[in-house]
Amino acid sequence: MLALAATVLAGTSACLGFDAGGEESTPFAASQAPPSPTGTPAKDEFVAALRRTHAAPYRFTVESPLPEGGTVKAAGAFDPVAKLFEATTTITGTGNAQDGTRHRIVIAKDSYQREEPDKRWIHLDLSRIAEDNPLLYFDTADPTGLAKFAANVTSVQRATDGTYSGTVDPYVKGPGFLPIGAPSIVTLGMGKAPFKATTDTQGNVLTITIELSPTGKPKLSMTTTLTDHGKPSTTKPPKSSLVDEADEMYYK
Repeated sequence: MLALAATVLAGTSACLGFDAGGEESTPFAASQAPPSPTGTPAKDEFVAALRRTHAAPYRFTVESPLPEGGTVKAAGAFDPVAKLFEATTTITGTGNAQDGTRHRIVIAKDSYQREEPDKRWIHLDLSRIAEDNPLLYFDTADPTGLAKFAANVTSVQRATDGTYSGTVDPYVKGPGFLPIGAPSIVTLGMGKAPFKATTDTQGNVLTITIELSPTGKPKLSMTTTLTDHGKPSTTKPPKSSLVDEADEMYYK
């Protein structure tokens, strides 16, 4: 069980270097007009939509290629009001220990994780984990990285009502959290990356697609879809009979 705990609790993030290419070199670039600078109405409007979305419950799905040649897919829910989070993340095709399906449930400061095909969960008390622990720290206020994305948006233009494009610098507020909802990549030395996004008539964000350009590798197009805005999460903790406590070594 300790081997499984180490695999699951350590996470699956990979570090990358990137070309700091401009938005002119990507199909995501706006063709009609240059991106709106910081502080313009389009940027303010879109960031407000991101923050509104993040402040209420929602469900998410993620699809993204990975630089190792694999893919990551994830689905889950976040309820900031009830302090509930759940996600199932599947990584395939990397040919290393990242491959597999992992489940996570977080209720307030209680984290439960398991890796298929194991049926047992590992419980970790997040109140005992320091923020400077890169392997075990979990941001209960922003588990999908949506708030960090909002803080890192650098420019936005609105093409039509509910359709935006712009650039984001994933490293402004610390290492990049990508893709949104399934952080399998930590960006290093990356410049601004282009994105596209859509919102509904209520101002909730529906989709975000970010394009990254790893050095010497194909571009990565990462799409996160958000649904069920405002609907409370029904996430429940695992049955206690299926839960094992994490070893004390994780708290040292």
